[in-house]
Amino acid sequence: MSFINLIQRSYRAIINPPDLRAKSDAIRFGLLGASTIAPLALIGPAKSHPEAIVAAVAARDRRRAEAYAKKHGIPIVHDSYEGLLADTSIDAVYIALPNGLHYEWALRSLQAGKHVLLEKPATSNAVDAEKLFRHPVATGPNAPILLEAFHYQFHPAWQVFLSEVGRCSSVKTVHSRQTIPRGALAPDDIRFDFDLGGGCLMDVGTYALSAVRQVLNREPVKVVEASHQPLSSMQDKSSKDQVDRVIVATLRTSSGKTATIIADIASSLQWPPFLPKSWRLNVPRVTVPMCQAVSEEVVLDPAPEFKDAEHRMQKTVTIWNYLLPVVWHRIDVSEEHRLVKAGKDIKTWKEIRYVKAYNWLDNEHRTETHGDWWTTWRYQLEEFIHRVKGRSGSGVWIGAEETIAQMVAIDEIYRKAGLEIRPSSSFEVNP
Repeated sequence: MSFINLIQRSYRAIINPPDLRAKSDAIRFGLLGASTIAPLALIGPAKSHPEAIVAAVAARDRRRAEAYAKKHGIPIVHDSYEGLLADTSIDAVYIALPNGLHYEWALRSLQAGKHVLLEKPATSNAVDAEKLFRHPVATGPNAPILLEAFHYQFHPAWQVFLSEVGRCSSVKTVHSRQTIPRGALAPDDIRFDFDLGGGCLMDVGTYALSAVRQVLNREPVKVVEASHQPLSSMQDKSSKDQVDRVIVATLRTSSGKTATIIADIASSLQWPPFLPKSWRLNVPRVTVPMCQAVSEEVVLDPAPEFKDAEHRMQKTVTIWNYLLPVVWHRIDVSEEHRLVKAGKDIKTWKEIRYVKAYNWLDNEHRTETHGDWWTTWRYQLEEFIHRVKGRSGSGVWIGAEETIAQMVAIDEIYRKAGLEIRPSSSFEVNP
């Protein structure tokens, strides 16, 4: 039955999402770039949201934009990004351009009065992140909404995982691993272009970093050590030797918590040649090992020999596939219990729970269109629309300071690994 549910969820979420009639006051989105991620990240989710319409697209190549619009049912094609931003019928833009172009076009969009859903990482480095997210056009009264699209955080599965971790009285360490199989990306992919903000840490690595920082309650982190493997034969040299294929980093907070991230943009697992390169298979995981848990949650054995024994419990919490939980995910909660008396263990046992959350566990944040087929991107769109409309939602959000702190950590990891920080945008605001 669970396999059938998996197929049903995947079909509704990715292949055939419900197409609801849009309301008259729906937010009209324009796409800057004919990207491969937009169908998953916005076009599909918008079909099932009565307050969202993907109304326009612009690309560097007009013919490519026209073909893209025809394929995805987008009614308006603009000749340029500037043309789209000048379209007064467009309320918001989704930016999935190369990383190195994020700063310029996000700022241009805000100046044009458009709300901005901005793909991660928000900018090429922390300096650009501060300039963008602290710019008066982004912080002034009635400023447009600006959101870095870390979509996984909006899904109930991730929030349930954080709640399981939150039941620990102390978290000592957290591990995160994220990979893309070798062959899934072409050697000339923009993710390998240094000047456009390329590199493993700027792609899958930014998810791994974001995830551990969430577990660490977004505390500032110091990079203890970092290492990388270069692209080597995948690219010629010159500036490309600054592009990381693999990144490994250890982080520490001022309170002594540590985190490790491992990310690989072309792992040893070979991508099947019969599958499209645009399909990127990821089974990422985040593990919080052996955190001290709240012992009061467990009822002690009432037997006389256990009287006055101290109950100690440690938990290991792992979430699997947090980036695409709608297909499948699982939260493993392993509890190791000890009854200690006079300094000795008098009883030990282990309990394991498997938790899933395809929907909110209560009805507070549900609407009539909610379903277990909602993707991370659909939940993200829900919250974005709530913000634009001035409504309260689930409370999940990625604020400006969080985005800046994330980019600060990325820059520090690159420095520690002996790599250059990705170059800043050359765009200057006209006086």
